Amino acid sequence: MMAPYGRPPSHRGDETGATLVEFALVAPVVFILIFGLIAGCFLAYQNSAMHNGATAGSRMASIETSLVTPGANGSCESGLPVPIETAVAQASPLLQVNTAPLCGTGTTLTQGPPVNGDVNIIVNCAPSCASPTTVSVSLALSTQGLVAPIGLTYNLTATSTDPGPGVTP
Repeated sequence: MMAPYGRPPSHRGDETGATLVEFALVAPVVFILIFGLIAGCFLAYQNSAMHNGATAGSRMASIETSLVTPGANGSCESGLPVPIETAVAQASPLLQVNTAPLCGTGTTLTQGPPVNGDVNIIVNCAPSCASPTTVSVSLALSTQGLVAPIGLTYNLTATSTDPGPGVTP
């Protein structure tokens, strides 16, 4: 149908496609906020699990009957009643824990070279690991964020100190 006086019809009030344009402008911001919130919660969980693992590891190290046993390459953790790596893994079940044995000399036990993406354990004993009165377990994790802009590498650490066997706080 022709408009009066031969003019083409006016489309001034037509908003076809406006909703699609608005959605295209707002959706990326909303999705970034949602995925950022999920990634932030996951990092908070990992941090909490690291602290639980450090506490369990120091508790296990303090109740071991003998923290170290001599070996050809220095002293390694005795693992009695349970290896510290196992205690850490049980306390933080969704984190990948380096299962290499803890070995060293003097006052520090470490796991071979650190494994990227795994929880790596360091045990400090005072005055020595042969007869400790204080045990400190440190965990280190280098983790990747889930989504951009949080897709960065984060270094999480946790430390727990236990006064050792027979010491009451």
